[in-house]
Amino acid sequence: MTLREFLDRYGPALAVVLGLALVIALLPNNNHRTALSAAAGNAASASGPATAAGEADATGPNVTVGPGGLTGNDNGQVATGGSASASGPAKVQVGQGKCRPDGRQYGISVYMPPCVAFSGGNGGATGQGVTADKVLVIRFISQVDPGTQAILEGANLADDPAIVKGAAAALMKYANQHYQTYGREVVLQDYNASGPDDDDDAMKTDARRIAKDIKAFAVLAGPLPVLGRELAQNGVVCICTVTNSSKFYTDNPPYIFGSLPTSTEYAQVIGEYIGKRMANRPAKWAGSLPAGMTSKIRKFGLIYIEGNKQTVDPDRTHGRDELIRELARNGVSLCDGCAYTYLYDPGRNQNDVSAIISGLRGHGVTTIMMFTDPLYPILITTEATRQTYFPEWFITGVGLSDTSAAGRLYDQNQWRHAFGISPLWVTWTNVTTSAGYREAHHGNPSMKAGDEGVLINVYRAPVQTLFEGIHLAGPKLTRDTFAQGEFNYPRTGGAPAAPLVFRTRAYPTEIKDFTEVFYDANARGKDERGQQGSGMVMKVNGGKRYMLGQWPRGDAQVFGDAVNPLAVSDNPPGGSTDGPHEQDGHTHKGACMSCPGGT
Repeated sequence: MTLREFLDRYGPALAVVLGLALVIALLPNNNHRTALSAAAGNAASASGPATAAGEADATGPNVTVGPGGLTGNDNGQVATGGSASASGPAKVQVGQGKCRPDGRQYGISVYMPPCVAFSGGNGGATGQGVTADKVLVIRFISQVDPGTQAILEGANLADDPAIVKGAAAALMKYANQHYQTYGREVVLQDYNASGPDDDDDAMKTDARRIAKDIKAFAVLAGPLPVLGRELAQNGVVCICTVTNSSKFYTDNPPYIFGSLPTSTEYAQVIGEYIGKRMANRPAKWAGSLPAGMTSKIRKFGLIYIEGNKQTVDPDRTHGRDELIRELARNGVSLCDGCAYTYLYDPGRNQNDVSAIISGLRGHGVTTIMMFTDPLYPILITTEATRQTYFPEWFITGVGLSDTSAAGRLYDQNQWRHAFGISPLWVTWTNVTTSAGYREAHHGNPSMKAGDEGVLINVYRAPVQTLFEGIHLAGPKLTRDTFAQGEFNYPRTGGAPAAPLVFRTRAYPTEIKDFTEVFYDANARGKDERGQQGSGMVMKVNGGKRYMLGQWPRGDAQVFGDAVNPLAVSDNPPGGSTDGPHEQDGHTHKGACMSCPGGT
């Protein structure tokens, strides 16, 4: 089967699953220790992310977790925002209980929230999907045809559904035993999608069923903005988006969360980076064809996805316009005819791809920015080689363009000229040291190596986000106290192995800093799934990270100019692995840490 025949047959389903599998795999879930720079999540203004790593330490007793949630004072005593049940008044102490030396809840990940002790009543049924002893959460299962599933499993891009289900159960068990849930067990119920992910009507119908009939508190799903929007409108929390704009979130109720930055944040950082480190300089990292390109001052072009098949997504159009505006704010303009958009449909778009490359080549573009889906770069880079056109490729950090796993699929004659930015981090060399692997095996000690699945760190990421919000909501759990808890999660990270994470109303996704990267086609190592091979995305300067406003001026330090490039490490600069949490012999009882009989 040729690539074209493969895409014709499996493209739409593969893009959805590959996007889910790899994008969500690359979330802030590394297990390396780093200094904790903490301040209340709302310290960043609604107009944009802060430009410093944070000033105050909020891991001690003076944690404030908004109206209706936890509100700490100097003694660590906390008002819960509501009366308790007949079991008696709730008593919550921040900075007490199962605490690590860094003031975080005892657990594996560096991203554990501040420790909290709880006793007394929790208020009972405080919100939809919440009772005195349970919180109902839906695991939304997208439709995947059997042929695509077989191909993905053969390529280690997916796990058998039974393995996924077992991994989810183990991760939920771990989280219930290590986060404070105030006497409630968080239970996961499967829900099978009634239609494909690109069927908006099916997504809306499913969202209403989950909200009105099942009456769930929250949903864990892949990157499904239509589902998320409908759930939020019906009062259900959804951890289910990737790279939507800040406008998308502020136009909807504050119940939608994700991990990778918003498209607005990408646009801001891309504009700053290109303005400071690339603009008005020769395209020195381009190829030798067309002749003379490496000596020309950079001329920028853009390829941007606007939707799927015949449907334009207004949020994608908004994101494209934001990017062009941010480039202009930093003194970078695109020539007339140098910005191309497309609708995802690889079975019929080869002519469109050919026209895009021909147009960019004809306009003398030296440097191409791609804001695309995961698969189109395969077609785009192949077509560029066919047209003997070897520009610089700017890695924007979206659509997996900043991963070794995806980069190996692109035309290597092209991608050896790729560099730019990424919100990702220096990943582990051995997946057994990762937080997902360790948490799953701690949640199910009888699990054998391999039973956790090749994408275990995919499955744990939304679980972490869910439990952080419940932990910081306090005993009176509602969708609003959950949201406030997420916004007040203390700033954590900022080192090569641990991105800076916090959330605000305008930017309710997690990662807030980036690193400089380039693709080394000759380097060998393990990609983000642990697969050995050639071609690695290298993080510059040991993976040093920058927030908006912090990028230095000067030439991009990539390829031969790179200082201390690093792709993977189990002991990267700025931190080593977490302590041996699961090897110290402790066990757990009860349905949750603070459930009756729990330990």
